[in-house]
Amino acid sequence: MKTIAFSFLAALLLSANVTAAVNIDDQVTRNMDDVHSLGVIYINHNLATESEAHQALQDEADAHGATSWHEILIHEPGSNGNIHASAAIYR
Repeated sequence: MKTIAFSFLAALLLSANVTAAVNIDDQVTRNMDDVHSLGVIYINHNLATESEAHQALQDEADAHGATSWHEILIHEPGSNGNIHASAAIYR
């Protein structure tokens, strides 16, 4: 019985279509007709670089089931070295 359950679980995991959300630019967002906005995500973690901010936005978009995301703002609001980021997410 355990072998059948394990085989079923392995087949299910291998057949799942896992896709990551895609970062899109301003021009693409202007031409999108058939998408559904899921809202805006905000990342206010202790991030040190823009690449960490992009990865955090990517992870958050994936967690919300988005197929694409568009960076709204990545900034350092002061001299404390923390980067804050936000993005619109779409499906």
